Amino acid sequence: MQPVHFPRKLKALIATLSVTFGNLSERTPRLKKRVFITLAVLLILLPVCIYFFVGWNVRSNAHVTLSRAQRFLAEGKPDVALEEIDWLRWFEPDQRRAQLLAGECFFVKKDYPAAIKALAQISETSPDYRRASFALARSYESIAKLAEAERILKAHLTAFPDSQEAVTQLQWIYFNQIRLRELENLLERSLETCPNQFLQLYHLLNTEHKNPIAQESIKLLNRINEKEPGQPSIMRALGYCHWKLGEIEQAKSYLEAARKAEPENTETMLVLFEFYLELGELETVQRLLTELEQQSEDFQRQLQQDDRWLWLQSRLEQQQGKNSAALESIQTASRLHPEEIKYLQQEAMLLQALGKKAEAAEKFQRVKQLAASHRELYKIVSSGALESPDVQLAQEIAGHLKILGQQKQAAAWQNLVQQFQSRQPTPTR
Repeated sequence: MQPVHFPRKLKALIATLSVTFGNLSERTPRLKKRVFITLAVLLILLPVCIYFFVGWNVRSNAHVTLSRAQRFLAEGKPDVALEEIDWLRWFEPDQRRAQLLAGECFFVKKDYPAAIKALAQISETSPDYRRASFALARSYESIAKLAEAERILKAHLTAFPDSQEAVTQLQWIYFNQIRLRELENLLERSLETCPNQFLQLYHLLNTEHKNPIAQESIKLLNRINEKEPGQPSIMRALGYCHWKLGEIEQAKSYLEAARKAEPENTETMLVLFEFYLELGELETVQRLLTELEQQSEDFQRQLQQDDRWLWLQSRLEQQQGKNSAALESIQTASRLHPEEIKYLQQEAMLLQALGKKAEAAEKFQRVKQLAASHRELYKIVSSGALESPDVQLAQEIAGHLKILGQQKQAAAWQNLVQQFQSRQPTPTR
């Protein structure tokens, strides 16, 4: 092998580098220290700088980001919308509009727990609370947590009494749980606040004359109970349906479970008391009354001020042969809820039993008059004429409601008559 001969200049360069590296090696400890310090500072400052820069950029473009996300959501692309606002939600977790959009995206994706988590962060003082709270209620409803949905909807209506969509949603919760008195009160209150008055009047008449059918309601209630077992209002409704279907043991099991879960619930106590009263289990009825004496004074007072409880008391007292006490109870119930046909009928029967024939005849006559108007309204609802009312029909309905003592509804129908006469468009549902 031939020896390698380096050029003279290359030899000089190698000699220079050797001297240089030799000098560096002598200073290596100090140099390393400086390098490490510089790198440490860079490692600390660089991420901080990047964070603040990216954060500033994200915040500066928040309006554009939210607009784009809203557009993607409107186009049915919730995943793309969520990607659009991911950085904004990370840098600004309190950004209410981003949380609202995220909640609505999760709702569309049917990821209801995630929707609830996002929407629950929007407070009552936020300008977006109206939109967020309604979506939050719907999310709870979608996972069958109806008590939470009801609570949110009530709070929503307290803040926004004109919220037609919240009234409608709460209306179906009450209807499906066979809470007809609460439903009636809700719809009557909304006559004064919601813009579409006809919609409330329509549902009021349908609720009165088309009650829930146990055989149909029980299917929905069972599905809800499977998703979220043990909700007192659902157990009570299931008990009621089983009762009406003649399935007494199942009814008893559900009703007692509902009472155990909420011992001071008026609706549960009313259904349970009537259930045992109708079965003729007077010993159990007496047990309920004895246990009631151990309940809070507020709960006892609440029952004594409920006309439905007084009506049940009157029936019990009549069965016990206490006709005078029964008459007093039913007369108090009638004062609390005037022109109720079954109350007047009970009063007439008791007056007759007590030998007060003239007063009884007067009450029976009034019952006959009320029943006639009730039948006519039932015919109107059953015929489908309510779907497109005209001046004549509205006047007829107002007249019957006035006879039945439902003055608020009668006045609202009369108001519709005036709208029709002024040639305003026929109301739509």
